Amino acid sequence: MATTMSAKRQETETRDAFLTRTFPTLPKKGIEDLERIALSVHYDEGELIAQEGSYASGVYIVRSGLLSIGKYATHGREKRYLRFLAAGEMFGLEAVFLEREPINVQFAKAIVDSELVFFERSNILAFSKDFPQLFADLCRWLAREVIMLEFKLTREAVESMDRNLALLLIALANKYGEKDEDGTAKAIDLPVSRQTLAEMLGVSVETLMRALKRFRELKLISTEHSRIWVRDFDSLAQRARVSDFYLSIIEETL
Repeated sequence: MATTMSAKRQETETRDAFLTRTFPTLPKKGIEDLERIALSVHYDEGELIAQEGSYASGVYIVRSGLLSIGKYATHGREKRYLRFLAAGEMFGLEAVFLEREPINVQFAKAIVDSELVFFERSNILAFSKDFPQLFADLCRWLAREVIMLEFKLTREAVESMDRNLALLLIALANKYGEKDEDGTAKAIDLPVSRQTLAEMLGVSVETLMRALKRFRELKLISTEHSRIWVRDFDSLAQRARVSDFYLSIIEETL
């Protein structure tokens, strides 16, 4: 089971400790130099971080909060959500790997108040010349991204609502869950609306509410205002019906 990144830990963890976890192949000197070129930025709920088609100025890493990544329809301004990024996840890698002038091929938006760490393109490229180990960590992230996108394409086409909800709850609980006093359940302490959860699943709010009711009746979860308490992780994983390999990726990735 992946290590839980609780809201409390996100608030108290120093930036260099966060970077050490995010880039485990870098030596201490590399983390110190990386910390010098890092810029901490804050985005309010609903604020646009990167616009589709704009210049990709650098790499962003989510330190706390939750982001949506998506694209606009060819005609009109209808949005299609592709990914959701939680703590430890990043976007903007085209700024590092593309030789041509990098362009944001998707938009990024803060779903809740979010703290990010930003690295400007020229700075991160200069840093990589002294610490090429950086590419091992970036490639590790890209590999996870490819696996998750492939999985999502298949899952959305053939899987049931209940399976998708089970997977989402597992991922959110591991990223944002805080254990109750006796350690038997985790509360997803994330201030997002049911509308946002429905968008993350690509369904209507009504469909989501019916699924949450089924899960409550099965005693997989309980709800209290905006909180969702995950009561039975093992049964949720069984309901999701995925291999241990994919489950380990899902626990770390939204």
